[in-house]
Amino acid sequence: MKRNIITLLATLFCLAAGATGQNSVNLDSLYECLDRAIDSSRYYVKQRQARIDRLRDKVKIAAGLGERYRLWFGMYQEYRSFMNDSAVACLDRCLSLATKANDSRRRNECLARMAFQCSTTGMYPESMQLLSDIDTTKLDHEGLRSYLIAAQHLYSELGYYSSVSWLKSSYLATAGKYLSAMYKVLSPDDDYYVMHRILDLYDTNDLKGALRLSDKWISRIEKGSHSYAIAAFYRFLIYSKMGNTEETMHWLAESAITDTRLAVMDQGSLWELANRLSQDPDQLQRAYRYIKFTWHCSQIFNTRVRSNQISPVLSLIEGNYQKHIEEVNLRQSIILGVVCVLLVVAVGLFIFANRQRRNLKTARNALDKSNRELKKLNSRLSKYVEQQNELNDKLAAANRSLDDSNRMKELYIGRFLNLCSEYIDKSESLRQNINKRIKNKDYAGLARIAAANHDTRDDFYRNFDSSFLKLFPDFVKDFNTLLTPEGQVRLADDGSLGTTLRIFALIRLGIDDSSRIAGFLHYSVNTIYNYRAKIKGFAIGDRNEFEDKVRAIGMK
Repeated sequence: MKRNIITLLATLFCLAAGATGQNSVNLDSLYECLDRAIDSSRYYVKQRQARIDRLRDKVKIAAGLGERYRLWFGMYQEYRSFMNDSAVACLDRCLSLATKANDSRRRNECLARMAFQCSTTGMYPESMQLLSDIDTTKLDHEGLRSYLIAAQHLYSELGYYSSVSWLKSSYLATAGKYLSAMYKVLSPDDDYYVMHRILDLYDTNDLKGALRLSDKWISRIEKGSHSYAIAAFYRFLIYSKMGNTEETMHWLAESAITDTRLAVMDQGSLWELANRLSQDPDQLQRAYRYIKFTWHCSQIFNTRVRSNQISPVLSLIEGNYQKHIEEVNLRQSIILGVVCVLLVVAVGLFIFANRQRRNLKTARNALDKSNRELKKLNSRLSKYVEQQNELNDKLAAANRSLDDSNRMKELYIGRFLNLCSEYIDKSESLRQNINKRIKNKDYAGLARIAAANHDTRDDFYRNFDSSFLKLFPDFVKDFNTLLTPEGQVRLADDGSLGTTLRIFALIRLGIDDSSRIAGFLHYSVNTIYNYRAKIKGFAIGDRNEFEDKVRAIGMK
């Protein structure tokens, strides 16, 4: 119930942000809405999965072939933009039921829709074979609509990706014939009819006409529906060609927000938004987060076409993000250099003061018997020397801390270079594997490689945990000495730190800002704050000094 209320409030906030008018588009508010939608993506996925589960439960008790067909077709509708493999599997069940019922109308429509799913994911030979198996003379209006949409999409995709000029021309000509047939069959209010008319006007640079048609389209569809996400994306295309940057980003964000809330895994808007945001250094971190989320969605949907589109953008944004980190590190190195110079000056002052102290002490011993006022002066000078000694102790402690920091920096650099070497080895191995499969024309193997899930977050956390424990082998033991028995924290069974220990490991490394820790561990700031507050509740002694004690672990 609490999650539902939070989601409702976030939705109302985003609707208010989107209603500010075309002349006062608040892009930051839209980006924040999108951030919250991504944070709640698991909730939206659970909603879609719950609908699928209800249909699956109903199909178990359905009696007639017609009812079972209706339920399986409903599951296909839920899966078609969510999980491609499952959508094809549901259509396969529908095809089997239609064959048993000797229903050629439904059978042909299933083949057409299956062909569209295949061409969407780059399975062009399969799509072509499915279309060839359709008896077009036995199609009703809906079946003919599905057939024409699938055929036009297949040949336009083949024409777009073909590198052979005469094949490209042939494919595009065939796609044009199917498009002409679509215009004759489809209603002018049909979404596919409208989107292709907009593309025709877009290609002929009639952008005002395209925008007028888009205005009519988006005014008659429900905001927040999948059709709305598609219509918003086409408005983005129009405004982008017009050169209206503000409206371009507005409608691109609207489309991405809608797709995320609908748990659409075939994301097109979000990766394009990430690509455009990556050109702004201030939005680089947000672009990196968006492209990583898009990559995760593409792995769920399981389409090599979308993966191939996202991979170059992901690589580019990762490169820019790493460059940004390097610039930050350079600034930190400059600051460290300045601190070192100041320390050298302080040491010089200390040496000078120490010499002065010895001279003053000699003078005091020589004049002690002759002048009482000089004794008072010497006494004051003695106090000054004591203050200098205290400064000396502080400087010595600072030097030890600097030595410790240098040692950790050297170990971090060594670990970083080792990880880079491992990554290069993996990349080289992958490159050789791909070249080998290309030479052997093993396209199925290439598809498996492209469809593989390369989520590196867990590897990153394992490497972080391993590196940190090598630097501070007694960290967990020393950390628990600061806590009461009931607040003790242990390593996970697999030897990893776990969320609590990772938070305080980052604090030990000097990262104590909750927002930075939240970004590092992919949690909300409130979650990080709650973890910190909970552990402080078990602190021995003054809880306000607890994190200072954590930062001092290993400083010996």
